[in-house]
Amino acid sequence: MDPRSPLRRRLHVWTTADLRAAGVSRHRQRRLVADGALRGYGGGWFGVAETPDDVAGALSRGNRLTCLSAARILGLWTPDLGPDVHETSRRPTSEEHAGVVSRHRPALRRWPDDEPVLPLDAALSHALTCLDADSAAVLLESALERRLLVPSQVDLLLAEAPARRRRAIGRVSALAGSGSETRVRRYLERRGVRVREQVAVFEGERVDLLVGDRLVIECDSVRHHGERSRYYADRSRDRASLIEGCLVLRLTWEDIWLRWEETRGALDTLIRRRVHRGQRIGGAGLQEGDSHGTPRR
Repeated sequence: MDPRSPLRRRLHVWTTADLRAAGVSRHRQRRLVADGALRGYGGGWFGVAETPDDVAGALSRGNRLTCLSAARILGLWTPDLGPDVHETSRRPTSEEHAGVVSRHRPALRRWPDDEPVLPLDAALSHALTCLDADSAAVLLESALERRLLVPSQVDLLLAEAPARRRRAIGRVSALAGSGSETRVRRYLERRGVRVREQVAVFEGERVDLLVGDRLVIECDSVRHHGERSRYYADRSRDRASLIEGCLVLRLTWEDIWLRWEETRGALDTLIRRRVHRGQRIGGAGLQEGDSHGTPRR
């Protein structure tokens, strides 16, 4: 029986205690390391060839993953913000790894558990002071939508963040299906436009965002969103939205994360031309996933 936690199994890492519980003696451990079957990272941590590089690197430096790096491993939807590895340590250090490691301070007095990454609440606490407001909001909303945190936990994280950062993050929703939706919705809300999430404009399906009265925005959540069955399903949803009188704008992952400046310009043009305003769809029959009173334009 494997004595490791589910996370340590998934990341292909062992502690010394794991090895002993599995019946691996110290002598056998040394032989496995000498033969290259087991890799020692120091601090009582071991891995294999399949151990992710960021996990192995952090452990070999006496650190653990946090912020964006931990959030990705712990199952959140995460924006692609570059190759940096986010780590924290248990002791102050002046050692830097420019261009590779983003080290979070202050150093911890002790590790909260025996996992190679920080718990989600601790990792998000680091994210709130490290990432830009939109990226931090993406992580918080993903944690809520995937039910990895409850609203009271998010409220506590925000309460402990600097006041300026709380104001920058603003409203956090539990309805966003992806970070792409979060980014688009937050931008339009800053423009003073009414945006509703997960609205049923036709029977049996919800659209990602309903902007104003009739502009539906569908946001692809992953890069290279090209699976054939999903492609046809998306077009069927677009057709149903049009039949209900909506105007549909589908944004790809690349539109939202790689060509964001261009996409913002397109959104600005649509809002300026009041494309989102017009006869309402379905009247009282709309099932709104969110009805926050964002000012209408």
